[in-house]
Amino acid sequence: MFAVLLAAVSSVSYGASDFSGAMASKRTDSAIVTVVAQFVSLIALAAVLVVLPPDEWIVRDLAWGAAGGACVAVALVCFYRALAIGPMSAAAATTALVGALVPLVAGLAFGERPAVLTLVGIGMSIPAGVLVAAGGAHGRASLRLPPRERWVARESGAVTTRLAFVAGVGFGLFFVLLSRTSTEAGLSPLLGARAASIGILSLVLTAGAGWSRPHRSSLAHIVVAGVLDCAANVTYLTAVDRGQLTWVAAIASLYPATTVALAGIVLRERLTRVQVFGLVLAGVALVLVAIGR
Repeated sequence: MFAVLLAAVSSVSYGASDFSGAMASKRTDSAIVTVVAQFVSLIALAAVLVVLPPDEWIVRDLAWGAAGGACVAVALVCFYRALAIGPMSAAAATTALVGALVPLVAGLAFGERPAVLTLVGIGMSIPAGVLVAAGGAHGRASLRLPPRERWVARESGAVTTRLAFVAGVGFGLFFVLLSRTSTEAGLSPLLGARAASIGILSLVLTAGAGWSRPHRSSLAHIVVAGVLDCAANVTYLTAVDRGQLTWVAAIASLYPATTVALAGIVLRERLTRVQVFGLVLAGVALVLVAIGR
């Protein structure tokens, strides 16, 4: 039961981190927000490792973490590009779907066999995340466009889907690769993950001459995003050490629910019926996983 709680805390932390990052991106470029937030996350992780050092430093586990961090870096680049091209709802939904399916398939391939009730909960968690992320914002405006513009819209949608698919695979592989680390390594694999993601994203920004100073009003949100990202990674890795990848990753993948809920509470954004249904479905899925395991 403790592993379920940790996975739920991880999901909430991921979602709250995304929300804080989105708030910071109102005044600062999202790529800058991501890199700086990950620097903050790295500092927070270093502090955690001082308090909770690993039993031993294992190079193989640091490599697993670094591979996961590289996957996250690629995923973030593709995801932000997909959001920029749009439609955002399609990008978010595709990323959520693929990101949840990858660890599920991997866990089953590794030989995990969750209880039937747990599998039902996992099965419900995937559409829950998609429904919340999609937000029901599917208009029919493109049908009223001239043929040429309609073709361009279809092409943009196809590019968005491909980028979102790659992003989902990257996020899903991050969950999978962290699950391959040993318990003795403790939280040390996260150090490799964060170092790799910061390095790759910094290279991308440098190559594109994209560095700029974060806006002063964004700094607090960036710090909160970084600290929460660290908390999410720590609780996820601890949960997957105590539980199974299939259902731990499924619970962690419910993070869009927290982002949407915070948008409704803080920004007074009105939730669509689809999102409300997704939130309810996410709650039921969490209960089923907790009971079933």
